[in-house]
Amino acid sequence: MREFTEIKYKCEAGLARVTINRPGRLNALGMNLAEEFNALGEALAEEKQVRVVVLTGEGRAFSTGRDLKESATHTKEDADRYQLIGMDAVTKWEALPMPTIAAINGHTFGWGMEIALACDIRLVAEEATLCFPETALGVFPGAGGAVRLARLIAPGVAKELIYTSKRFDGIEAARIGFANRAYPADSLVDEALALAAAIAANGPLGVRGAKKVIEQTRNMAMAQGIAFSNAVRMPLNFTKDFAEALAAFKEKRKPEFRGE
Repeated sequence: MREFTEIKYKCEAGLARVTINRPGRLNALGMNLAEEFNALGEALAEEKQVRVVVLTGEGRAFSTGRDLKESATHTKEDADRYQLIGMDAVTKWEALPMPTIAAINGHTFGWGMEIALACDIRLVAEEATLCFPETALGVFPGAGGAVRLARLIAPGVAKELIYTSKRFDGIEAARIGFANRAYPADSLVDEALALAAAIAANGPLGVRGAKKVIEQTRNMAMAQGIAFSNAVRMPLNFTKDFAEALAAFKEKRKPEFRGE
């Protein structure tokens, strides 16, 4: 894994912890951070030993979205490149083969909401402030957020949040289904890491296979989706991990999965 200047990365026992590290700018997305996020997404996509990723922000923000101060200096060419890189970062994150958990620790606007939506699971601090501010700036969520939000929560609620740019807290985020659960800020990351550890303890091939099926069958007819699921599932019967699970059950011990 390469070194980053605006991202902290740590991986232990298959659990990767990623921290957006621009606290002085409330973790706003500048060009460098966008490029680093793209590079991180590419690297994680090839990581066989990483079983789950937890994403959070340093300081009092998860990410406040576009760095407006930096954007004010962009040429049209810069602005177009920035938009594409920011969109690519979200797309790559969503396509990661392992589960991802967003630990939304504070202020989360714009691109911060986009990258949170690209995660599989969202946990949020009760005190966090969240917002899709784009329509107040004359645009709308530009990295797929409008599409993802309307698929995640009730479309009418998604429309209200985007049309009004209203702010809401972590408790409301959990109530409407944007987040799985809300926790006090001081326990949020610990809760996210505990959830990640529970996922990492299971067979990584099975977990990755489940993610692949859930993501890729969303728009399939039932019969087509089941056929796809069977095609992904059947080879797992002949893995070393499945043989280990059967042996562990027989021997009344916990299995030691290796992703093989």
